[in-house]
Amino acid sequence: MHILLANPGYKPAWRMGGIVVIVSSVAEALVRRGHRVAVMTTNSNLDEDLDVPLDEPVDVEGVEVWYFRRNEAVKRWLPFVPYLSKSIGYFFAPEMSRTLARVMPLVDVAHIHSPFSYPNYAVANAAFRHGKPLVYQQNGIFDPERLRFRSLKKWLYIQAVERPIMRQAAALIAGTDAERASYEALGVRTECHRIVNGVDVSRYRMRPRPAADARWGFEPGDEVVLFMGRLHPVKGVEKLVRAFLTIHERFPSARLVVAGPDEWGLEERLRAEVLAAGLERHVLFPGMLTGEEKLDLLARADLFCLPSEAEGFSLAILEALASATAVMISPGCHFPEVEAAGVGRIVVPDPESLAEGLMGLLVDRRRLHAMGEKGRAFAEREYSWEHVTSELLSLYERVCSNPALNVGERRASP
Repeated sequence: MHILLANPGYKPAWRMGGIVVIVSSVAEALVRRGHRVAVMTTNSNLDEDLDVPLDEPVDVEGVEVWYFRRNEAVKRWLPFVPYLSKSIGYFFAPEMSRTLARVMPLVDVAHIHSPFSYPNYAVANAAFRHGKPLVYQQNGIFDPERLRFRSLKKWLYIQAVERPIMRQAAALIAGTDAERASYEALGVRTECHRIVNGVDVSRYRMRPRPAADARWGFEPGDEVVLFMGRLHPVKGVEKLVRAFLTIHERFPSARLVVAGPDEWGLEERLRAEVLAAGLERHVLFPGMLTGEEKLDLLARADLFCLPSEAEGFSLAILEALASATAVMISPGCHFPEVEAAGVGRIVVPDPESLAEGLMGLLVDRRRLHAMGEKGRAFAEREYSWEHVTSELLSLYERVCSNPALNVGERRASP
């Protein structure tokens, strides 16, 4: 099968977040199964550009990747407008559409991942033009809490662009029940399939390298709490920092690490709060972490926290579980299985509740470590990429073998 995937960023664009890991993992898993995979993407790495060949196919771990130059003209011309400067952009890449005119006739199915982006729009329209089935995946973007940010712009774009695409798609993918409900709330009736994200547990370590503590200035007895993700208001990082500051007196050896790209300029304000509390040695802001440092920190943490208001099926949570680290997450993460499996807790994302949750978990590190070990086994058992890939291939085969699905929601119309 010849499969085309689309996303605004692709490896090594790690600053773009977990979606890059998800799309590249899917692509490589499909290649291992013997399928041909092409990816349409841009040279974006959030606030920088990748140094990659443009407008030509590049072999990346067996995947045919087409990188195109993004042209964020409005954002570049008006950098002083807060509304625009805090936007990750539309990832407009005009050369992509010209290449799609040549590539799309050769593929069997197209699968898009990121609403509100030009790659989504370009690939969807090329698929419709050439009569190819389209699979649409939102990755939590339509969660009501997320739609509150820049709500008018998003509402207009959904009405004009995203909803028509979803209605004409052959199938939708929802990683959680909340994602399925969000499609319905938008008035879209296209067939929807629940397929979660996966994780390759073998890539993560249960114990950090011996020099990791020295690298971060930790003592062996320090309780380490980790937030790893984009510094964005919806992620709840500000509430977590404030909660941590209130528990210091009871846990004087606890350390909080806030790791991730500062997408919204929150770090300066958070550092000021930490400094005012006199706890700058206890709260670290290392920025974006990748490679060995990321693996070490995930394994060294006693507790991973994601108090997000809205998530898709979070890769960050899966990475923590794969690293044998217990998790404390919010209801907005839509991952109730972690509490049912005894590998984490779900806590309302306000500073008081988060502080109470932190104290209840940090008081017994042996229990935390036992939860973490159970979490690794849970991730390996329930969320392997091999299982996820089998579900995706079944869906691709279904939409390719049933031409009636290519008209999406229209098949349900009288």
